[in-house]
Amino acid sequence: MFAGGSKASTFFSDPSLTYLYTTLYTQPILNHMKAFLLLSAFIVTYALAKAQTYSSSCTPSDSMEIIYRNDACKLAIQRLRETNSPYIDSVSIPEVLVDSIEKALYAVNNIQNALVVDTLKEIFGYSSFYPGSDSSHIVSAGKHLGPIFIKEISVTFTNNSMVGTEWLAGNYNTTSNDTLNYLMSNHQLSVRMSNFQQYPDRTVYIVSSPIAINTEALAKKFMNFSGVYTAGTQSAFFSGNVIEAVIEQGYIKLLYSFGCGDCVMGCTIRRNWIFKVFTETDCSVNYVSVENWGLPIMWFTSPCIDNIMPVELCPEDSSVIRLNTYRLTDALQWQVSTDGSTYSDINDDDHYSGTDSGTLYLNNVPSAWYGYTYTCLQNGNRGKIYYTLKFSNRWNGTVDSNWENAANWSCGSLPDSFTDVTITSGTVFLNTDVTVRSLTVNPGASLIIAPGINLTVLH
Repeated sequence: MFAGGSKASTFFSDPSLTYLYTTLYTQPILNHMKAFLLLSAFIVTYALAKAQTYSSSCTPSDSMEIIYRNDACKLAIQRLRETNSPYIDSVSIPEVLVDSIEKALYAVNNIQNALVVDTLKEIFGYSSFYPGSDSSHIVSAGKHLGPIFIKEISVTFTNNSMVGTEWLAGNYNTTSNDTLNYLMSNHQLSVRMSNFQQYPDRTVYIVSSPIAINTEALAKKFMNFSGVYTAGTQSAFFSGNVIEAVIEQGYIKLLYSFGCGDCVMGCTIRRNWIFKVFTETDCSVNYVSVENWGLPIMWFTSPCIDNIMPVELCPEDSSVIRLNTYRLTDALQWQVSTDGSTYSDINDDDHYSGTDSGTLYLNNVPSAWYGYTYTCLQNGNRGKIYYTLKFSNRWNGTVDSNWENAANWSCGSLPDSFTDVTITSGTVFLNTDVTVRSLTVNPGASLIIAPGINLTVLH
């Protein structure tokens, strides 16, 4: 059912690949969170999510492999630098490392029934990528890899040098330098003159690769050729988006970071999502946390992205849920959306109270309201904080092993078709037909369905 597992185990018969794998995967990791120490002048606020493990898959779907390839290549280069790998001077990026990081990116993208994934897809997904270009979803892959392109470098030749004369005449692949010719051919490099020329005796060229490469390593190789005045990577505008990959024994830790505000000075607002992806086993994903960095008032009044706050309930929960706004002095009006896009005002009734105040109380909410989203108008303006209802029921097995015993469930009632079900441990026996919204059975737990019994999972 699950796709995954490490390819590296098939390489151990090759000593060089064994060395590569151990170099990439067993070096001590750096404390990647230091990358954000420049925000230490700000107050740090946390919106800490409960750690939860989701079933997923490391198998790409649709055009996912093309979409996330450049991201994985940047992260691989980052890893080579962190470990001081001897392969850091290789123009080609080691495929064994790219493959493992790609799997982790696929697994996060393939998570089902997690609100955070929709946000990550919007920022780091299909809509922000242009196939066939040099783009990726991240401008910087961790603190070691700055905002650079990974398919192009700039090379400046002195015109009166031998190779400089040949390139000026358009002869890029059959020059008098066999080593240069081999480099061009081996990596299928193409050349064009830069649109920006500023020297009377030198010419600037853009050297491009059809695939992602280690452009800094390529620039170093060009600097060894006679007639080359400068060679360097192409810079990109820093937008504040960062992904970091930390490879541990048995899993890969991914940190997605979205920054905005004054990103030239380090981004005044930043949101971090942290995951552990178990790529060597079943490709399950542990959603560790989400954190907000920056002054609290900035997130509540002018965040860069919507602040989506999941509200987890039991079906027909009779407890009161408080949904707080930040400013209580404004004219307030709570609204609800049943489809995620269209909002309408709500008024006090059997389910709501405080609909025109700073706190909205929800009472005895039916599970059919799964996905209902609430926000509050402040002086007629919609805020950026949204609360989405989610109904869940977790197996605790405190009485026996029977699904049908309500006392075995965290909500004290049986799951229904609008409920996300999680079985974290133990063995559960199902003896009646059941429909649930989603089902997660964690590693080590088991669900045994009696013959002839139907379990329907809607999502």
